[in-house]
Amino acid sequence: MTSSQGKTLEGKRQKEKGKSTRILRPMASAIFIVHILVAAHIGLGPTEALAAQRPDPAIADAAGAQTPENDVNMQLFSAAMLGDVAGIQKALAAGALVNALSDSGSTPLALAALHGHVNAVTALAAAGADIEAADKDGATPLMIAAAQGHTRVVEALAGSGANLNVKDRGGITVLMATASANRLDTLKYLVAHGADVNAKSSEGMTALMVAAFAGYAAAEQLLIASGADVNAKDSAGRTAIMAAGISGSAEIARALLAKKADLLAEDVGGSTALIYAAANGHAEFIDLVQKAGLKKNLDLALAYAARGCYTPVVRTLMAGGAKLTAKVEGVGPLGLAAGGNCDETVTFLLSRGASINSVDDNGMTALMEAAAAGYLPVVEVLLSKGADIEIRNKQGQSAWLLAAMGGHNDIVELLRKVRGEPVPPK
Repeated sequence: MTSSQGKTLEGKRQKEKGKSTRILRPMASAIFIVHILVAAHIGLGPTEALAAQRPDPAIADAAGAQTPENDVNMQLFSAAMLGDVAGIQKALAAGALVNALSDSGSTPLALAALHGHVNAVTALAAAGADIEAADKDGATPLMIAAAQGHTRVVEALAGSGANLNVKDRGGITVLMATASANRLDTLKYLVAHGADVNAKSSEGMTALMVAAFAGYAAAEQLLIASGADVNAKDSAGRTAIMAAGISGSAEIARALLAKKADLLAEDVGGSTALIYAAANGHAEFIDLVQKAGLKKNLDLALAYAARGCYTPVVRTLMAGGAKLTAKVEGVGPLGLAAGGNCDETVTFLLSRGASINSVDDNGMTALMEAAAAGYLPVVEVLLSKGADIEIRNKQGQSAWLLAAMGGHNDIVELLRKVRGEPVPPK
């Protein structure tokens, strides 16, 4: 594969992955985790998290004005960020407020926790820092430290009385924040010291769902062993095994099934784990759940896989008995593949009996879908297989007209050649 081909293929995948999240109506599977990603500062190291989520302590203070009091407060923030215990004690002795607030509502204790400075955390706690002080997002120092995997800081805060089951404004718990960042050591500490493994966010998510979505098998197994409910549902009816379908982790699926996860569970839109996996291109996961007995909605799963350009998944589903009959938003598998610039999938579907001139609910053929979107490779495949260029949709538009309306001149010229019309000189 050439570099340009690789980029084109990746472009297809990214484009269609955006589409593939539209399983639930009107909810999207992508929002299954979005609050976790924001609240827990996922993937950020201490420096990056500070830059992204916390104002510069040199300019963020309680009042925003440059006064002698605020000068010592800034010294305290700076010392907390650096883990400078002597500096912390000096700033406090000079009158700094131990619970001074930054513009984001963070305290010096939160800043020390973010950077993993256990001695600084201990010093601030001993000086009277509010252990449960939350920032504007509702995140406490414990939650911030846990999301960064600073287990010693978590231990110190817990030892000072911090609540292990505190939630932020979105209902995200410390355990969820930890699981979403795959901080295993911290996760082990939390479950061993009483963190509620079945606590739910405001949208009904659990730490088990979060770990499954991210594909963190070790975290998932730890939570299962600690008593997590494998069949808990969020407010949209989604379960951990559906989340595993999104990440595609067959290892997580096996662990869940071993604990009697309900493979036939459906979300409020009627989608199963199979649909989620197909929409995200996970052939191994699909093979596993099919062998485990999940056969429902194979046809719809195939349609989602076709839309995502996931030819191996389409092949796997057809081998398992899926038919080319289901539609997504009124469009069948061939039209979905054509409209997604999936020339390989189009070729495969045609080889397996897809009707090249079948129309969707709007009278659109696969050729019209590709021509309207400007996907020349797909148009070429369809024309080579005998697609009818004269068919019109319910608006009376042909493939040629749709291409012209979209300004896709290369396709317009190709269709003119096929019709035997002269092509104007350039």
